[in-house]
Amino acid sequence: MNYVRLNNGKNIPVFGYGVYCIPKDECEKCVLEALKVGYRHIDAAQIYQNEEEVGNAISKCGIPREELFITSKIWVCNYGYKKAKESIDRSLKRLKTDYIDLMLIHRPYANYKGAWKALEEGVKEGKIRSIGLSNFNVKETESILAMATIKPVVNQIECHPYGQQKEMRAYLKEKDIAVEAWFPIGHGDKQLLTDPVLSEIAQKYGKTVAQVILRWHVQVENITFPKSVKPERIKENFDIFDFELSQDDMAKIEALDKGKYCPTPPKWLDTIISKFKRA
Repeated sequence: MNYVRLNNGKNIPVFGYGVYCIPKDECEKCVLEALKVGYRHIDAAQIYQNEEEVGNAISKCGIPREELFITSKIWVCNYGYKKAKESIDRSLKRLKTDYIDLMLIHRPYANYKGAWKALEEGVKEGKIRSIGLSNFNVKETESILAMATIKPVVNQIECHPYGQQKEMRAYLKEKDIAVEAWFPIGHGDKQLLTDPVLSEIAQKYGKTVAQVILRWHVQVENITFPKSVKPERIKENFDIFDFELSQDDMAKIEALDKGKYCPTPPKWLDTIISKFKRA
């Protein structure tokens, strides 16, 4: 496993397992399978509504807690200092752990600054090891940097070969904030997964297109966490540490950027967060 050193000196596995949209009745089994394969970084969130199942897997896996890296995210309805502080305790209880390795502000809506203060207090109390952002643009990131007493260590943004977020990634690198990539393979975009350039590269290395994309993320140091409920795909996604893309192939992938992204926020979130105002 490769690691990225965060700006607070802590290491985070560059590759993990995401539980976005995994049903409750499948989540525990899937996380256990991922941990069995070798994943040690689990990316969860309050809005995914499966923190408890992740916690069940953590408690049953037999892996020492210090070898695991657990991420969760505060959801917008829990923003504001008091509500966020209470939600952190609920997440700890559901995850069955004394501390969360990384806790993020999920989206820049409503009183996210109050939630950030709760995160900073969570760090001081030992409940959280590192804190960061998710789906924040430059202006919104600057608003946190202007008031933060603890600097965010990551910003989790959509990123894949068809939407590489080059300007945002350059900005975050300048600020020493690591990039985490959601939808790392474009949410299963058929056009992306059958792209002739990627297909040719995959054939060259004897890998799948998805594996080539995930390897690209690792080599540009995007922290990423693909999601699958299929044991064979969970294993396949993890099997990317036995090859390295050449500089020429990396350049070919870089040239695929189309600025293509999913709607922000995704349509399924529209009705949920319509009552909240974006920063």
